[in-house]
Amino acid sequence: MKTRWKVGALALGAMVAAGAAVEACSHDSTTAALRGSTMYVAQMSSANEVPAIAGTATGTATFTLTGKSLQYVVTVNGLSGNAVASHIHIGDATTNGGIVYPFTAAAVQAGQVASGTIDLTQPFTLGNGIAISGDSVLTLLNNGMLYTNVHTAANPPGEVRGQILRVQSNGY
Repeated sequence: MKTRWKVGALALGAMVAAGAAVEACSHDSTTAALRGSTMYVAQMSSANEVPAIAGTATGTATFTLTGKSLQYVVTVNGLSGNAVASHIHIGDATTNGGIVYPFTAAAVQAGQVASGTIDLTQPFTLGNGIAISGDSVLTLLNNGMLYTNVHTAANPPGEVRGQILRVQSNGY
């Protein structure tokens, strides 16, 4: 009887240890990096500018929020000339708003315009000199009240624009 109990206890212990090993291995660095992240996307086009402009240029801006860090990549295709500026602005899809965050724009007609990371623990100074917190920017982001656009010499107010919308959350 004691032998069966010992064998059963050993078997149970082995199953628990194996389960823990599988669980630990399933959380590799890629999984850990995505856990707790939220993805946002802005599909940019000339038709989204306010007012809309003639043109066939398009672009995509992707944003990945992990904690208080917002990584971004902005790409375009078919601009009328090289990008001269790109920003995140405050405003809904029908409103032109002030700059919240300026990107360092690469002078390209197609390809990657900007990429980097925004620290949401720091305040932002808007174009009018008013400072807002990173938490306020996050609230605007989560409520669809921010947009991205790319400017060219032919279209200084912006050639392509897209509302930044939440598309996926990978929280635990």
